[in-house]
Amino acid sequence: MANSVKLEIMTPSKMFYRGDVELVIVRTLEGDEGFMYGHSWACKLLDIGGLWLQEKGAPRGDFRVAAVAGGFIDVKDSIVIYTDAVEWKEDIDMERALSEKAKAEDWLRKNEESGDPNDVIKAKIAILKAITRSKVAEGNMIKRG
Repeated sequence: MANSVKLEIMTPSKMFYRGDVELVIVRTLEGDEGFMYGHSWACKLLDIGGLWLQEKGAPRGDFRVAAVAGGFIDVKDSIVIYTDAVEWKEDIDMERALSEKAKAEDWLRKNEESGDPNDVIKAKIAILKAITRSKVAEGNMIKRG
């Protein structure tokens, strides 16, 4: 059996996940990166994207998958992920994700030229989050490196 490491995933409102994992793969600003027992210390910013974790004792390649809205990962003797929002693949409401995407795209079409630049950025981020959530829910979020 492979060695495992403690993983905690926290949001501002709750402890989302706590358990032993053999591998966690996250989307950092530099691409997808994997972390496991014995990894060197690291602190990385997370991009909006997928998160894959292989729990201790799970068959090789059997991952739990979630959508993450950015944040950061702190890797030491254990791994801690801090994020504003995270959802398991099976909990994503596809209809809501597509509705949020359409709403943000509509706002962007009407206001991109004349709107406050900060609001334009927020709309683009909302679109990216909605796309990520829908791709994770559909199982189409491909790990890239």
